[in-house]
Amino acid sequence: MDQQQHSNWKCPQCGLNDIGGDKIKCPRCGKKRNRWGYWDCASCQTKGIRADHKECPGCGRPRDRKVKFYLRDDLIEFVDEVSGNDAVRIRKANWICPYCQQQNDDAVQVCAYCGANRSESTEKYHDVKKEPEPKPAPAKPKTKKKSGCLLATIIMGAFFGIMFIIAGISTAIDKASSKKVRTADLTDAYWETNVYIEELKTFEGNDWELPADARLLRTATEQYEYVDHYERRSREVWVDDDDDWDDDDDWDWGGGDDWDDGGWEDYGDGQFGVFQMPFPLTACTVQPGAVLMRYETEYYDEPIYASEPRTKYYYEYDQWVDGRLLTTNGKPGTEPYFADVVLGEKEREQGRTTDYYISFLYKDEQVRLNVPADVFNDVTKEQQLAFRCDITESKKDPVFFVQSGGQEYECRNVLVHIDDSDLDFGY
Repeated sequence: MDQQQHSNWKCPQCGLNDIGGDKIKCPRCGKKRNRWGYWDCASCQTKGIRADHKECPGCGRPRDRKVKFYLRDDLIEFVDEVSGNDAVRIRKANWICPYCQQQNDDAVQVCAYCGANRSESTEKYHDVKKEPEPKPAPAKPKTKKKSGCLLATIIMGAFFGIMFIIAGISTAIDKASSKKVRTADLTDAYWETNVYIEELKTFEGNDWELPADARLLRTATEQYEYVDHYERRSREVWVDDDDDWDDDDDWDWGGGDDWDDGGWEDYGDGQFGVFQMPFPLTACTVQPGAVLMRYETEYYDEPIYASEPRTKYYYEYDQWVDGRLLTTNGKPGTEPYFADVVLGEKEREQGRTTDYYISFLYKDEQVRLNVPADVFNDVTKEQQLAFRCDITESKKDPVFFVQSGGQEYECRNVLVHIDDSDLDFGY
């Protein structure tokens, strides 16, 4: 949505003048600006009528008392910026010819279809189109009203209190889980060696300069576009500090990623105000702070481009890229070895690695860890593993600490990062 410039305004509450258009709240008394909502005419389907207009500018039909107001994404109008007379002219209702029953515009006095005089017409278009009012629902027995605000406060306080307790219990469980040492039987163990082979390939490229290691294919005169200079610009950007802790460690309530996504509250009279919690919260010592939704002036340097004819070079060059991977694997008790390497004319060896893997079940899930060689040799002799699992960082990707020889080694579950089929060696 394009951001819009907004005029300075006067606070209707304390009278402070010339408040910047980028401010949504009076800096003296805290009074917030309201924003106009819009409605659609159900009779002639005119869209986006501002709420301060009581009649449709298309057909003149009065606004329904039960109309649903909404915010527009393409237009932002604050209540203090506009009056009810600056929009489209409100026409009177179109009229219905009593002879041919055709609709005629308010501006004409003679029916365009049969020539009858308008003075004989007593029916208006919106009256004819008016739908019957629904029958009122049977009255319910009156009950004694209770304090909704107090009840809502109790419910919200209890909710946040429960959430705080659950969070505390979850944290305690996570910490306890990270300290508990478990044992598991190995389901698999193997070593794996890899030899990485690179291949020299030829590619084509083009640039305004010829690289030193390139072979020229051809040249062409083309328009070269470049930044001639920069010009300082400013724009109004809408800032929403939702879901962040401010400098005072208070929660910023009432934000949202969009104008009407939690940031604006429908007052029911065609105006929308900045959303704020309707009552103070005491649970978890969290209090609603001021809604930090506002315009800010952002300055930036806009590049101004120019162009001129230059020589462009088209060339080819050679580059080493990933080629083959030679892999061998074996069971515990066998000595790791590398595959025999026979290099082609445009190949070279890039590197070699040896990895050791152990697998076991944890909470009915298969876990595969890449462990040091000493740990591999130690745990595979017993076919049992002592470990602890730390889920405080991520429950989906826990950290495993393997214990061996009086020491502890941090290991990640490779099955979380590597597809299981990539590690299937047929045994």
